[in-house]
Amino acid sequence: MHTVVNTRGLLIIETRPWFLAGMFWAMGLAAIWAAATSDFNNITVRGLVLVLGLGAAAMAYWFFPYQRFVFDRREAMFTRRIARISGATVEQLALAEVDRAAAEGDTRDGARMERVVLLTRNGRYPLEYGFYSTPRTRTIQTINRWLGVRDA
Repeated sequence: MHTVVNTRGLLIIETRPWFLAGMFWAMGLAAIWAAATSDFNNITVRGLVLVLGLGAAAMAYWFFPYQRFVFDRREAMFTRRIARISGATVEQLALAEVDRAAAEGDTRDGARMERVVLLTRNGRYPLEYGFYSTPRTRTIQTINRWLGVRDA
C-alpha cells in the first residue's frame, strides 16, 4: 500500500500487487495451458494440473486486485474501488462512520501477519483480503493522522 495523495481534504492510498498477481496468473495460465495441450498419459494427472491451474488463477483473481482507497473530506465519504480482470466495483462509506485505522493481526508458527482494517461504528472493515508479513504501521499512521486520531 502506498500513499498517492495526502492533502488536508483528500487522502488516496493504492495497492497494486503486480508481482504476486502476475506470478499467480502466470503459474495458473501455464498449468491450464499444459493441461490443455500436453500429451499426458494419465487423465488423473491432466485433471490435477488443470485443477492446480484453475486454483492459482482463482487466487490471483480474488486475493490480488488493484485497490484504491479515497478519503474525501469535501464529499465526506470513504470510497474503495476494487478492480479485477472482470471489472471494477465501488464501495462507499460515510466518513463520519470511520473511527480510525488499525492492524488486525494473525500469528501462526511464530510469524506475525497483519492487515489494515478500518474501525467503524458497525465493526471492522478490512482494506486487504489477506494477511501479510510486511508491517502496515506507516499506512495506519497516515490514515489516522489524516482522520485526526491521536495516539492510535
